[in-house]
Amino acid sequence: MSKTKIAISGIGAVGGYYGGLLAARYKDSKEIDIYFISRGENLEEIRENGIEVKNTFLTIKAKPTLATDNPAEIGPVDYLFCCTKSYDLEDNIAQLAPVIGPKTVIIPLLNGADIAERIQQLLPDNEVWKGCVYIGSRLVRPGRVEKFTIKDRMFLGSKQGNKKRQKELQDILANARILTTIPNDIDLEIWKKFFMISTAATITSYFNETISEVINNHIDLFITLGYELKSVAVAKGIPLPDDQVFSAIDAQKIMPNNSTTSMHSDFQKGNRTEVETLTGYVVRAAQELGIEVPTYQFMYKGLTEFPYPAAD
Repeated sequence: MSKTKIAISGIGAVGGYYGGLLAARYKDSKEIDIYFISRGENLEEIRENGIEVKNTFLTIKAKPTLATDNPAEIGPVDYLFCCTKSYDLEDNIAQLAPVIGPKTVIIPLLNGADIAERIQQLLPDNEVWKGCVYIGSRLVRPGRVEKFTIKDRMFLGSKQGNKKRQKELQDILANARILTTIPNDIDLEIWKKFFMISTAATITSYFNETISEVINNHIDLFITLGYELKSVAVAKGIPLPDDQVFSAIDAQKIMPNNSTTSMHSDFQKGNRTEVETLTGYVVRAAQELGIEVPTYQFMYKGLTEFPYPAAD
């Protein structure tokens, strides 16, 4: 019986955390091999010393079956988790061609409402499931990931996908203490997550302020963004809860002081950002649907056409 091969592309805050748990659980396993696809200092540290994962209760250290920046060293896998930033998506999929065989299932854990669809266009003959996670974690240094929230949640699945394989992967993850839900409506879960990220990332980045600052200073615009995004979701047939706008803001209110979004942090650092995935997508989708989203349009224009101010 051949081994089940699982690859994780992007060993950062998300890929590193879940990859570390899988590598620890399936060390020397006769049934499952775990592969990391990474680069730079992070890869070198993992090759030499393994990956270290710290959560509220314990710290684990593990080495995968193989850590590499060359997917050809791995060959086709059964399951491929994509955990890179969305702006690298198309390039990343192209680079991953050697691990993608005819039976490979791709599971993206990226921010965005249309990630699986973008991958499916590139790989029309493969199963592409949808996935999202709720987790607070950081790659604090090469080879070390720290989770700072007590709980984490993963959703994955596909309405048309192979149900037996979905259950198989869920069991593999559960044995590594990764609790995963396969919901009846994965699209709804993707949009709930996108709703929280898109509105918060857009407004914190536009005003160059933390989450608590935009709630205190610009709550009306925060609410307006929510209603604009909800109008897009409704037009797409996504049955978001009636209280989605305010529940998303309430979820941001419990974030630690001085918290902000990763897109805002990327803007401050002068890095590439996910503005096209998190803000531009809403503008383009609204245009296709004939819906007005003036606040999103205004902030998108500001974020893409004007130099971003340096952090104080």
